[in-house]
Amino acid sequence: MKIELISTGTELLTGKANTNAAYIGKRLLDLGFELSAVIDISDRKNDLLYTLKGSFERSGAVILTGGLGPTFDDITVETVAEFLDIEMYKDETVLKDIQDFFKIRNISYVSNNNNRQANIIRGAKVLKNKFGTAPGQLLECKYKNRAITVFLLPGPPREMQPLWEEYAQPYFQKLVKGFRVNKVISVVGLGESLVEEKIRPVLDETLSPPLNDNVEFGILAHNAIITVKFSVIGDKKDFVDNTANDIMAKIENILKDNIFSHNNESLENAVGKLLKEKEKTLSIAESCTGGLISQKVTDIAGSSKYFKGSVVSYADSAKTDLLGVKKKTLEKYGAVSSQTAAEMANGALKIFDTDYALSVTGIAGPDGGSSEKPVGLVYIGIASKEKEKRKSKTMVKSKTQTFQYNFAGSRQDIRDRTANIALNILRKTIC
Repeated sequence: MKIELISTGTELLTGKANTNAAYIGKRLLDLGFELSAVIDISDRKNDLLYTLKGSFERSGAVILTGGLGPTFDDITVETVAEFLDIEMYKDETVLKDIQDFFKIRNISYVSNNNNRQANIIRGAKVLKNKFGTAPGQLLECKYKNRAITVFLLPGPPREMQPLWEEYAQPYFQKLVKGFRVNKVISVVGLGESLVEEKIRPVLDETLSPPLNDNVEFGILAHNAIITVKFSVIGDKKDFVDNTANDIMAKIENILKDNIFSHNNESLENAVGKLLKEKEKTLSIAESCTGGLISQKVTDIAGSSKYFKGSVVSYADSAKTDLLGVKKKTLEKYGAVSSQTAAEMANGALKIFDTDYALSVTGIAGPDGGSSEKPVGLVYIGIASKEKEKRKSKTMVKSKTQTFQYNFAGSRQDIRDRTANIALNILRKTIC
């Protein structure tokens, strides 16, 4: 079945990302469906009517997000009703829900514009919105003697997503035939083309008869993280499970420790789990990433158990004054060097008294590069404590390693790749 998404909102045409499309596309893919089209359009009636015509003629299900609010440019319900030539009615239950929504928030005045949100297309199922005043609607109807399903959902993600989970996801779940297993393998430390080259024998085997009708593969790359996805479908559960497990085992045997997750978790989450399991602590010294690695680490709930702190030492004076980088090191080798990265990591290790310390220094661009040190040149350092037994005493000493990289892309790309590679160096060091 073809499924299309129409997202209304002029803001989507002027730079705002359509996060609803990413969310809905992912949730449908989990069920084995794919969006055949995502269309962002303005809040103009004629544009919506034109778009509805094309979508209804092509697809078996059309999902609309946005345009359900109380303002003059919220025209989705009226336009869909007009297009299908179905009347609307004022739903008294929805009207009361809207009034109660304002009442519990001590707002006494409810405008007629808000009451417009109680207009329901005749025959549609009302999808109660617990996080806003605009209800969703589910309409199963005929278009040119063909059955079609229409979902009208709010635009704000905090309202749309709960409605999707409660109503739309179960609806499409019921349409799933047979059995399906989706697998995700997250890889770091190898390029996209190299990953594909390594697993090519598995791809050739599974995408050829007799399995080619039962297996789907995909490889995505984003800032040093490679995601290998595959799905197995079939009429028998044992066949689907066994085939998926066999493919997974073969890929694991090839990619080995470059795999950091099997459940689509982030690299920083995987690293956090390792630090918790090993009962180790971490500190960070950042220059070109400007605190990005620390942000990634602290985005994980419970990171305070293993993350002690960081120093964002952007200026040379911060490197010397806060981290103890020697002035002679900076004068001889420069701020972007393996020597500076090593001293930054050792400085963080001492300041925070942690088991591991990461450091990064580089040229993120777009300016500041030279023939000797081009934009994208990055040094990553890692210092760790090691226990060494000498006679009857246990001595603690530090071990420091540095790594050089030359990343391509925009300033943000370079920073993101640096952060991910640094976290992977930490992951492999812990393991």
